[in-house]
Amino acid sequence: MRRTDRKRKTNGGFTLVELICVIAIMAILIAVAVPSYQNMQNKSAEQVAMANARSEYSAGKAQQALVDAQVLKPDETESYDYDPISDTATWEGEINGKTYTATFDGKSGEATVKHK
Repeated sequence: MRRTDRKRKTNGGFTLVELICVIAIMAILIAVAVPSYQNMQNKSAEQVAMANARSEYSAGKAQQALVDAQVLKPDETESYDYDPISDTATWEGEINGKTYTATFDGKSGEATVKHK
């Protein structure tokens, strides 16, 4: 009688418990990462809105200086949302599906942002 040595086949797969643990860990990581990512996007959009308001301020103030120096006629000017009396500029636009309104105050050098 010939004796055959049969090796027991071992599967190299993962057990159900191991898979459930990995899925649970991934779910926890995603639950933490997604809100952080969204906050980062919102802060970036606010920074863009403030930068745009500063640009409106700079362009409007420069244009107003040219008008005051009579280099430009008032009817030759571009439309900037700059108010020379209050020394502020406002920018409004849409970023990532939200409407932002940013105001830059030239006296204090600070910008404020509101979004809808």
